[in-house]
Amino acid sequence: MPPKFKVSPKADRTFDGITFDSKGEAKRYLELKLAEKAGAIKDLQLQYGFDVYIEDKKYCTYTCDFSYIDAKTGDCIYEDVKSTGTAKDAAYRLRKKAAELYHGVKITEHLIGWNPKLTKKKKRTKIKL
Repeated sequence: MPPKFKVSPKADRTFDGITFDSKGEAKRYLELKLAEKAGAIKDLQLQYGFDVYIEDKKYCTYTCDFSYIDAKTGDCIYEDVKSTGTAKDAAYRLRKKAAELYHGVKITEHLIGWNPKLTKKKKRTKIKL
């Protein structure tokens, strides 16, 4: 049985000895490493996790792809690289929202794989009565 999702080869998504979940995540890592070398960001971390508790019971763990500090503002940025399809996943959205509310942070999404120029509009056919 073929795999449900198409996954790129490990060599295409491995950099600095780290194998990423997708090519998009690996590409974003390279962009952030360049920004860190340029001094735009600092303290780049991978797979930063948040535990969420409700009534002293662990509800879930949310792990974002990257966290870093913006050198200009000093704000800590939490970022997740998602395709447009997985960004709509209900379980992902619930975990993300729970982490944002519990920890009082904003998690930004870096969306990949969607280009409005490549999206075709559906043609509607008129029905004659």
